[in-house]
Amino acid sequence: MLTKTKAIVIKTIDYSENSVILKCFTEQYGLQSYLINGVKNKKGAIKPSHLMPLNLLELDVYHQLNKNLQRIKELKCQPILNNIHYDLLKSSIGIFMGEVLNKTIQAENQADKNLFDFLYTIIQYLDLTQQSLANFPLYFMLQLSQYLGFNPKLNYSETNNSFDLEEGIFKPSLFGDIKVVESNLSAYWFELCKVNLDSFSQIEINKNQRHELLEHAMLYFKIHVEGFNELKSNKVLLEVLS
Repeated sequence: MLTKTKAIVIKTIDYSENSVILKCFTEQYGLQSYLINGVKNKKGAIKPSHLMPLNLLELDVYHQLNKNLQRIKELKCQPILNNIHYDLLKSSIGIFMGEVLNKTIQAENQADKNLFDFLYTIIQYLDLTQQSLANFPLYFMLQLSQYLGFNPKLNYSETNNSFDLEEGIFKPSLFGDIKVVESNLSAYWFELCKVNLDSFSQIEINKNQRHELLEHAMLYFKIHVEGFNELKSNKVLLEVLS
């Protein structure tokens, strides 16, 4: 059946000398894999530049139920991203986001309109914004957790001021536990969970605090997402973040 769908590129996998498997998250069908022939041929209609991580696509696809590899009739980048792949900081964040999505969106053929809309919006924001992006990776992960089903409970208070990564709630001060965000950082964790895209950049966190919070976020995902292990892009990201 020939249908149309929007899609977000997650990654490509080499399949043969001139072919790749495109893994993307689609609006209509959830996670899908598409076999694309001739992508490395200079005369091919679909170019490697079309398939860069986080690219936003409009697809005409031949969708068949219970088939692992689908086929694409036509593909175009729409809307076109102008900065993510060319700005050092934005490209580092984009690679990081793609790796996170590859490890967290695992179930095929399960459409999730809310998750798709969130990703579609935040990718365009990353591409276009002129605001500081220092807090963006951490904000992205904490917001993403809401759509993946393990969002932090927003019960922060003067007494519940340490975040328990295993239980996903704020508790009275706890010290020395690797699975706890201690009280000096938990207020930032709480703020980043509840603010919107227009406000996250205004939260003042210094570089060392931000790096520590991002490490906590990685552990939070490891605890709650099966198979979520070390990210290759994390070290590069920490180097470019101010």
